Amino acid sequence: MSTQTANAQIILPTSHGQPIVMEAVNLSKSFQEGSGAELNILKNINLTVRMGDKIAIVGASGSGKSTLLHLLGGLDTPTAGQVFIDDKEMLRMKEVDRCRLRNRKLGFIYQFHHLLPEFTAQENVAMPALIKGVPPYQAMKKADVLLEKVGMTRRLDHKPAELSGGERQRAAIARAMVNEPQCICADEPTGNLDKATAEQVFRVLLRLNQEFGTSLIVVTHDMALAEKMDIIYALEEGHLERRK
Repeated sequence: MSTQTANAQIILPTSHGQPIVMEAVNLSKSFQEGSGAELNILKNINLTVRMGDKIAIVGASGSGKSTLLHLLGGLDTPTAGQVFIDDKEMLRMKEVDRCRLRNRKLGFIYQFHHLLPEFTAQENVAMPALIKGVPPYQAMKKADVLLEKVGMTRRLDHKPAELSGGERQRAAIARAMVNEPQCICADEPTGNLDKATAEQVFRVLLRLNQEFGTSLIVVTHDMALAEKMDIIYALEEGHLERRK
């Protein structure tokens, strides 16, 4: 945390539209190179995410898109700046509280589905709800409902190895939605799929965004997919600039 903000309480701006669900304030991230030089990946990034927003973050490979998403989701620690989720500052929280906040307020989707191979699609989707403390029967029922919404009703009892790439990613989307998060953070969610399957999976993601009003932040290199979002930011030389 920067010394400038260490002892000051940041007051989030009032939204004149939908409520703010995520806020990044002067977010920066640096790494030490092997030579000892400092590599500044992200520089003083500010980002406001409101309820129901559909945001794409685009940029060249290695520009820091995934790093930014990990910082926004509390999966990594910035060199300076702050991230607020539901008006709570992530960096001031104990790790156990930060994990609890992520589990309840955020959903994550990755390029590779990260489903647990020993569990069925239903069990994988139910897992975050079980971790939250939802009784197993209720967690499984929630998983069933979401798997139906993503077109996986007939694949509930199949393990990841028995599913196609598109089906695995649909299950990953259902898993991200099971705790009814305020915001979904998706890192190249269709990057490992062929074009036709990617389009289908992305349509599912947008439909759920509309149905549940969940904010959606998608990191992608695919401009055709990015154009389907309401807001586009480009990450260039560490700076985030709005393009749409």
